[in-house]
Amino acid sequence: MFKKYVIYYRVSTKKQGESGLGLKAQKAYLYHFLKEAEVVREFTEVQSGGDFETRLVLQEALELCATEGYTLAIAKIDRLSRKTEDALHIYNRLEGRLFSCDIPNIDKFTLTLFMAIADRERELISIRTKQALDAKKLEIGEWRNSTFLESARQKGQARIRQKARLNSNNRRATELIVLYKDKGLTLEVIAGKLNANGFRTSKGKLFQKTTVSRLWKRYEAEQVVL
Repeated sequence: MFKKYVIYYRVSTKKQGESGLGLKAQKAYLYHFLKEAEVVREFTEVQSGGDFETRLVLQEALELCATEGYTLAIAKIDRLSRKTEDALHIYNRLEGRLFSCDIPNIDKFTLTLFMAIADRERELISIRTKQALDAKKLEIGEWRNSTFLESARQKGQARIRQKARLNSNNRRATELIVLYKDKGLTLEVIAGKLNANGFRTSKGKLFQKTTVSRLWKRYEAEQVVL
């Protein structure tokens, strides 16, 4: 029996493209991965990824999936929720019928892992932004006006978000490399799987076995330090 999909898009109430994943990008990702699949309905919600209880469109999509046995499809896991407990609640309610373009072969373990990584990255962005602003304040003295402060804050956050996105890609790729290595896959096969699932290097290039090897060795070195 072929799976039938319900697509859920979410855009922020802020600037749609701020996260790099506006509505057009989400549609492009999903229709790339689901081009051979049957999509029965699409839902679009304009709301932040915070409180699950207030996201009525998502709840309607979940109800349809639960009733009809459809699979919920999203472009990126943070479109679902920013909270690990909410994401797991949704996963359990769907009985595992969840597809996310950025997490190949999703299961409860990988979902928990990726949500924890994303949560930690948000914490680090907040810390780094504060540190950057404090350093700038020491460099030029007291802030001259609130406009300058806001401009500096936005520029600092934009730079940090860009670095975080690249770092996030490497982290997720590394976690999958570890899982695939545990299954005994070769570096070349792992590189192929990463590329097939839309992963790219920090420079936007396809993964090669040398790139996979570099991330694997970095992971091993971190374990030794720990």
